[in-house]
Amino acid sequence: MTIISAETNASRCIVGRVFRGRGLQEALRELVDEHRLQTAWLNALGAFEWIDLTEYSQSGQKYEEPHRFEQCELLAMQGNLSERDKEPFWHLHATVSRREDGRDVTYGGHVVDAVVFALEFRIDCFDDLALSRSHDEATGLHLWSKAEGTSDSTAEVAVDRPITWAVAAEASKVGPAEDPETMPVRGEWLDHPKFGLCKIEGLSGDGVCIIKLPNAQRKKIQIGALQILAPRQDGTRKVFPVRPKPKP
Repeated sequence: MTIISAETNASRCIVGRVFRGRGLQEALRELVDEHRLQTAWLNALGAFEWIDLTEYSQSGQKYEEPHRFEQCELLAMQGNLSERDKEPFWHLHATVSRREDGRDVTYGGHVVDAVVFALEFRIDCFDDLALSRSHDEATGLHLWSKAEGTSDSTAEVAVDRPITWAVAAEASKVGPAEDPETMPVRGEWLDHPKFGLCKIEGLSGDGVCIIKLPNAQRKKIQIGALQILAPRQDGTRKVFPVRPKPKP
């Protein structure tokens, strides 16, 4: 075998900014939790109060002692997110420049950590793809050793912009209930015959509803395959009973 590869069909893009004084690795961990990232590619530019860069010794098969560069411009940073030892792992490289003796000097290497002065980023997420790292005997590095699609090829998308049930139904070519105004929205609840009482966490543009199960796991269901019944009030929660649509 000479390569490892996999094809992804589900993607979303996150853009944002990290505020001054934040640790880079800390901010990236926060993004993983906030957007439920699994596999992703990052590009960024800006400036750092300081950054620690290192390089990998191919002969010694180990990372060298990091060098710290202060008050530097970030010309480019890119990297990826995958899994290592069953935990999210960011692998990043950066090119920075700083003024030394009246000249602009450029440095680059593997990012250990940094403190942000200003940082703007774009993250491309591949939600239907799982990449994992393990030790590679030939290089001594932890490299991608497994690339596979997730069990459900439909992306689980955290939706920040409003998407109505009518829009979701149109995208999936299935009709909603007769009155879209009575349909549940993000933050409300479904009483599912199989999964129980589930909180709605989002909708994707292809009619997929993301629900949080009682055991805190998340599940993707096709809302067009369900019949939505009249809601009931359960304390502060508005709960919509659902059941499979009868077959024609």
